[in-house]
Amino acid sequence: MIKILIQKILPFFFIFFISCYNEPINSLVVISGETQGTTYNIQYLIEDCKGCSDDQQKIYKTEIEKVLSLVDETFSLWNMHSDLTRINDGEKIKVNSMFKAVFSAAEEIYNETDGMYDCSIAPLTHYWGFTGDYEKLDNADTSEIYRRLMLVNYSKLKIIDDSIQLPDGMQLDYNSLVQGYSVDLISEIFLKNNVFNFLVEIGGEIRAYGKNIDGESWIVGIDKPNEKLDLKNRFQVLLSLDNMSLATSGNYRKFRELNGIKYSHTINPNTGYFANNKMLSATVIHESCMLADAYATAFMSMGIQESIAYCKNNQEVKSYFVYSDDKGNWKVYSSPNLKILE
Repeated sequence: MIKILIQKILPFFFIFFISCYNEPINSLVVISGETQGTTYNIQYLIEDCKGCSDDQQKIYKTEIEKVLSLVDETFSLWNMHSDLTRINDGEKIKVNSMFKAVFSAAEEIYNETDGMYDCSIAPLTHYWGFTGDYEKLDNADTSEIYRRLMLVNYSKLKIIDDSIQLPDGMQLDYNSLVQGYSVDLISEIFLKNNVFNFLVEIGGEIRAYGKNIDGESWIVGIDKPNEKLDLKNRFQVLLSLDNMSLATSGNYRKFRELNGIKYSHTINPNTGYFANNKMLSATVIHESCMLADAYATAFMSMGIQESIAYCKNNQEVKSYFVYSDDKGNWKVYSSPNLKILE
């Protein structure tokens, strides 16, 4: 998980001059709430000055909540009337621009990772109990896992005439990139309204733009991959975000227990079972938060060696990986072009 380091807001001392214009002063606005089974926290700066128009004091929460509501109506697996629920139930429906954007991004990462990122994994995530309510599993049913694995193949899917209908039994799960996509959508709200200093965070996925209240780049911390959160010694590393997005995926706090053994929530789309590799957490920095979100999930499935090789061949994807060696010791990999704060 990613948490924003709370910026200390220094008191402002106002000095008034007799002049023919108003001296602009930056004010920090904070908006927070709940969405997609998690929370969102947004900070942005506006120019606040005596006599300025009310438009410059506009609070964007209504527009933000409208966008988040539309995302829920499109992609939620818990909303029985969402577009995705209806699609997973076998309906043929016309899809909106949001669905098309997410569908295309998922297809792009699927192709780039040779199928190690596959949003048709839903039959298996349902089976292993990572979506919605589930019963305790005492033993894995090999034949049932194989049956569901045969339903996983994103390359079979097409949007035709703005409509989609899944092959019988196939289901989709876009949770691995929808939060990142939501961050991008909210960021666009600010940019189109000429607000160029902001930080948007939803469930740990982040996009930072411009400067904070102190006129410096936004600073974020990556949690150490501990099962329990240690607030006194929390962060593995600090990063400065300059007009970039960041997403992290990790196996250390979300897992299933089977026969007394803890398994990660990442499912290998080639085997149908839990990904068996030494990756503990994958953090990705990219211009698009949606793509950063998807890449982070893909790398958890690919494992450390394949992920490092991928990043070396794709310089636009900056990464920070925490993994374990054969003796169980923590190791890290950082992209050479990633700026880490001391």
